[in-house]
Amino acid sequence: MDLAKYAELFRTESREHLAEIDTALLSLERDGDAAHIAVLFRSTHTIKGMAASMGYSGVEQLSHALETLLDVMRVGARAHDPDAIALLFDGSDALSQSVNDAVAGRGSMLSPAVVALLERLSSAVDLPTAVQTVAVPDNNHIFGAPMLPQDFGNLELRDTVEQQDTSIAEKIVEIRLAPDASLKGVRALMVLARIEAISTVRSIVPPQHTWNDDTFDGTFTIAFGTSKADDAIESSIRGAGDVARVTFRAATVARSERETLRHVRIDLRRLDTLLDLVGELVITRDRLVRTADGLTENGADRVLAGVVHDTSRLVSALQEEVLRTRMVPVGQVFDRFPRLVRDVARDLGKDITFVTEGREIELDRSLLDAIGDPIVHLLRNAIDHGVESPDTRRRAGKHPKGRLILRAARDRAAVVVQVEDDGGGINRDAVLKRAQSQGLVDADITTLSDEALLKVLSKSGFSTAAAVTSISGRGVGIDVVASRVRALGGALELQSVLGRGTMFTLRLPVTLAIVRALLVRIGTETYALPAAHVIEALEYDPSAVATLRGQETVTLRDDVVPLLRLRSRFGLDAHSDEGTHLVMVETGGHYTALQVDSLIGQQDVVVKPYDGVHGAETLFTGATILGDGTPALIVDLGGLT
Repeated sequence: MDLAKYAELFRTESREHLAEIDTALLSLERDGDAAHIAVLFRSTHTIKGMAASMGYSGVEQLSHALETLLDVMRVGARAHDPDAIALLFDGSDALSQSVNDAVAGRGSMLSPAVVALLERLSSAVDLPTAVQTVAVPDNNHIFGAPMLPQDFGNLELRDTVEQQDTSIAEKIVEIRLAPDASLKGVRALMVLARIEAISTVRSIVPPQHTWNDDTFDGTFTIAFGTSKADDAIESSIRGAGDVARVTFRAATVARSERETLRHVRIDLRRLDTLLDLVGELVITRDRLVRTADGLTENGADRVLAGVVHDTSRLVSALQEEVLRTRMVPVGQVFDRFPRLVRDVARDLGKDITFVTEGREIELDRSLLDAIGDPIVHLLRNAIDHGVESPDTRRRAGKHPKGRLILRAARDRAAVVVQVEDDGGGINRDAVLKRAQSQGLVDADITTLSDEALLKVLSKSGFSTAAAVTSISGRGVGIDVVASRVRALGGALELQSVLGRGTMFTLRLPVTLAIVRALLVRIGTETYALPAAHVIEALEYDPSAVATLRGQETVTLRDDVVPLLRLRSRFGLDAHSDEGTHLVMVETGGHYTALQVDSLIGQQDVVVKPYDGVHGAETLFTGATILGDGTPALIVDLGGLT
């Protein structure tokens, strides 16, 4: 058996347990409740068992040493003091790296850092150090049982039970693995190898190739011919480990139907491919509808129109289900940040309470992966520049422990992610002075609004830090966040009050793949405006236009809104205003009226990547293919306004 195909499954499951370990460690450090040690022990033990099944000796040794320390702490023989917790944090980091090394094929020899850590763990429980520092061939043992380094399928098993002088008998045996058995597919293959060593296998239900699926619950039936007695067969099967039940049945008895799991683990590449195919199907649907409408207008058979309508409805339903399949809670990304906040705060000598809210809010998987780095930048910025040191907070009359909040919420067709701290806020005067010295702001400007402040902070290379540290000071951070958020079709906002704190807000679309858009015509070209930002569309009225402080505005229902003529913005020649329209859009809490030549209608568009000219102004976030096969650019409303 080739264990390589289980490597990614091992990595995925190990990461889930490592996340549980980090969460439990943070809780243990925060409240000192010894109940968290049981969670740590269970997760570490599971990783050790999985590593042993895979033959990853380095991961097994390290997890075993951690498990030993946790066991001593669990029974009260070792206090869970700060030194022990710090050692466990180091062990968790090393275990995470060891898992990655093992999957990448670099885990056969322990690194000097891991050897030193094992010695520290051994000293912490007063055990003699026994560290293997030589190369260990992969798959050389399973739960301590010596094995040859060949595949499981070729494993030679010596039966210690004497051969029975009976004729070959047909047997059917149902095996149920322990519910908490790790890597059930691997364990089932070990059982199969033992049965094949003493019999001739006739059939396997469910088929062997399905044992790697999440639907496999560890229950399977094998029919085989053998001369062995039932007790000898059962002894051999149980020798594989983690076998909860072995049931022999008559050859005529059918296997009972198993309960199946409701969740399945799917490779993300398959979901991406499926989404691409659905996107092409949506484009083809729109072309089909357009073609059918033209035929029916010319008197063609209306049965065709009915078929096209039904096809369109089914494609829309399929599109919605595929998009739902890709939606995952933001908590999957949020869970990685408590450890980050803890480590950075300790490095800077700050005491911070980190709170996450709205973990159940769902985002498209690709978007969720993309927002991780921007959030990291904002959190590190808040810890370094926002939250003050305990002494500074005491002098300001604040609680010495700072508070940092990461929240997610739904806002119409968008998702809002906020990073809020109760620190000292942004010193606008200092930012203004530095910006003027760098020529980023006119010398006659006396104050910066939140919007102007964000534009200055988003300039590449701008920083008010006096020195470069491991956390900040090189002028990168907010500019990276702003660029990334805009590339995702979202907007970045800032609110800051000196002495009270700062809040950054990321407004993001729910999905990047297929979005609802308002199609408009400007000149001879068609453009798409994301419908999530569109408030209303109305006819252009020249009498409502006025100039205020050098900016054209339009009055709508007693509200004065900035006017932006897209013809001029896109560098096209001026045109008569007759018959034009206004589209009211909202980005970052600000309203703008966009003048367009004409309105075409709303449509679901498939977002395609768009690479603008390097160094040019960003006006578009993507492109799409319309129903008639022509391309259209998707306007970056955040960049325009």
